[in-house]
Amino acid sequence: MKRLILTLILNLCLAGVTMTVWSQNLMLSQEESEDELAVVGYFCKNDTMTYRQTHNKYKIQGNDTTVSESYVEEFMIVVTDSTSDGYKMKYIPLSFTLHDADTVTNLMTNAMSQLMLSVECEFTTDETGQLKSITNWRKIRDQLKKGVKTTCDTLYSTIPDLDSIMPRKSLENILLLHFSTQEGIRDSYEELDDLFGLHGSVFDLGEKEIEEVDAEGEGYPQHISAKVGYTTIEDEEEDFDGDYAISTQTTTTIPVEDLMDFGFGALSMLVSDMANDSLEAVRDQIVDSLKIAKPNGAEVIVKEYYGFFLNGWPKECYYEKAVDLGIRQNIETRYIEWISRNWNIYVRDEESAEI
Repeated sequence: MKRLILTLILNLCLAGVTMTVWSQNLMLSQEESEDELAVVGYFCKNDTMTYRQTHNKYKIQGNDTTVSESYVEEFMIVVTDSTSDGYKMKYIPLSFTLHDADTVTNLMTNAMSQLMLSVECEFTTDETGQLKSITNWRKIRDQLKKGVKTTCDTLYSTIPDLDSIMPRKSLENILLLHFSTQEGIRDSYEELDDLFGLHGSVFDLGEKEIEEVDAEGEGYPQHISAKVGYTTIEDEEEDFDGDYAISTQTTTTIPVEDLMDFGFGALSMLVSDMANDSLEAVRDQIVDSLKIAKPNGAEVIVKEYYGFFLNGWPKECYYEKAVDLGIRQNIETRYIEWISRNWNIYVRDEESAEI
């Protein structure tokens, strides 16, 4: 049980570490120069794309690699309407397969995801294709509320004495609060931000190196490498002249005290009073160990790659976050790839053709 508690503590701490995406700093201008590339979606009603997402979380300690979460899901994106203000779309889950992973993560991830297979997410974008809002978030919220109870039923019946350390009511309240707003629901569909978060942005073509001595006003030194350009045709049946990609790598150095504070604040609201009495001592022990391993601070390295077809439909997305704690590395990866498409392309005679 002690090992389980420390795992939960570290997962909560590391979950709070977020990096600024360099590519969101520039907004779309009205005119695009030859030295710039704009991400704009030229979608049509009834356009359909099917994607597969592979998600992994694991830790590396010495020569040992332990997987804490691993799953594959497939989903479909359908354009239900095209208007002067933007697009209406639908996210349709198709399948979810959870692979062998840590028991706690298995239970929570599987219970919630299986429940959501029956829920379609309706959302809108602006005229460039950037994600704006989830229109049926209240329906999704109600479904997720049922999922919270189901998940907690499974979790607390499977792990003996968990309620004495982390009261069920506290965990339920935190989860219900998170899923009570549109913002919380949107966070649950991170793949939509991966696919449509860059639309409406414009970038300088080429490679760029950026040094930030005070990233986000928090005093964390940050180095960013970025590359923007058009991609080569590797398959004439699948690729087009004009497809493009944006990739970045961000390295941020964070004091280990701050890294721990990200999660311990939230954790203190979840654990029982008895467990909370010793929480600060546990935090201090972890910080002391990390300071020996990483005296200059923990390194958080985020790698991102976004590939697009020439018409702005997302082609593939890759996200990797590695937190180097010295004594171990915690790594999360997400990879989204397209597996089928059905587009309506406008041609000069104003008739449409399908690809």
